[in-house]
Amino acid sequence: MIKSATGSILILICGIAIAQQPVNLPPPTSTGVVVPDRTVTLAAKIVGRVVAVNVDEGDRVEMGDVLVDIGDAELRANLSAAKARLRMEELNRAHQEKLAERVRSLREQGTVSAENLDDANFKVAAAEQAAASARAEVSRAGAMLDETKIRAPFDGVIIRKDIETGDVTSPGEPLLILEDHAVLRFRTNVKEQDIPRIEKGQIITVTIDALDDLALDATIYKIIPSGDLSTHEFLVEATLPAQDRLYPGMFGKAEFTR
Repeated sequence: MIKSATGSILILICGIAIAQQPVNLPPPTSTGVVVPDRTVTLAAKIVGRVVAVNVDEGDRVEMGDVLVDIGDAELRANLSAAKARLRMEELNRAHQEKLAERVRSLREQGTVSAENLDDANFKVAAAEQAAASARAEVSRAGAMLDETKIRAPFDGVIIRKDIETGDVTSPGEPLLILEDHAVLRFRTNVKEQDIPRIEKGQIITVTIDALDDLALDATIYKIIPSGDLSTHEFLVEATLPAQDRLYPGMFGKAEFTR
């Protein structure tokens, strides 16, 4: 029996050395940070003047709450105009259909030509297309009007506000950042040699420094199967149990003991 420089045991059998891996390896450990389950940046889709900002940083909101209200007078006028046009196009379509019915009846009696009937049918089809276009315009105007209300897509906490009443928005401009704190994760980078000893669903111990080294049982939620080319580390996330005073951004240490 020979002990190698790395600590492995080499068993000599019939003159051939066979490596035996060391036993009782220490559990892998790594440092990381608490992160929210979801983070979203809410942005404007239209140009308009902000008439109300209903939240501030740190506020808790519920899904569907109106967070920012953008002036909608012009868009309401556009919607009214689109609806008026639709009514006119539908009246015209009904009128053209009535005229076409008369032409069809006369054609059956042989008093009008086939060209007259074709012309009548064409006018009906054109009127139907115009009405469809008007309906689409009503839908578009309604969708634009809906964009004047920036609503919370889920329950969460406002962690950043970049808008004030009186500001003019532009498409794509970030207004608020919302985080979901209902479920918190522990995000850490694990060395490549430790990855074979870690699996999804595994229970690990996460110690939070800011909470007097509070130890929490966390469940591995995901392992990103692609390591960093420079550090040779793999991203691992674990779901943390609900805990008072536990917030995103807190530092901690993970021990993959189980």
